[in-house]
Amino acid sequence: MRSIVMATAAVALLCGGAQAQTDTQQKGPAVGVGVICDTPQQAQQFVSLRAHGDKPDHALELINAEAKMPRACGVAAVIYMRDSLITTATLNGKLVQIVRINVVAGYNGHGWQRVGDMVQYAVVEGGGETI
Repeated sequence: MRSIVMATAAVALLCGGAQAQTDTQQKGPAVGVGVICDTPQQAQQFVSLRAHGDKPDHALELINAEAKMPRACGVAAVIYMRDSLITTATLNGKLVQIVRINVVAGYNGHGWQRVGDMVQYAVVEGGGETI
C-alpha cells in the first residue's frame, strides 16, 4: 500500500519528518503524511539515522534493505487512529514521537482506500518541547 502513496507524500519526507496530528488526547481518526514503519525498532532506527545526518531517502533504503522488505518503512498519507506512545527522541532540535497507530485508510494518488487491521509505527513531530 505504501508504494502507491510514495510520490504523493514525498514532500513530507523531504521536509525531514512526519507532519501528522500530534494531539495525545486524540479521540477520533486523524489524517497524517509521514514516515510509517512495520516495527517500532524500524521507526527508531529511522530517527537515529536522520539524527546522525542520513538523508531521509537513504535512511529508508538502509532500513528496508536490512529488513529485506522493500516497504518495511516508507512515506504514506494515511487516515489513522492513534494508539500509544512508544518513545520520544530529538531530531534536528525538534521533539519527535514514535507512535503506534492503527491505519484505517491510505491515499492511493486518486482517493482514499480503506485498509483493515493495519498496525504501523509513525514518526510524528511535536508532542512537547525540548529543554
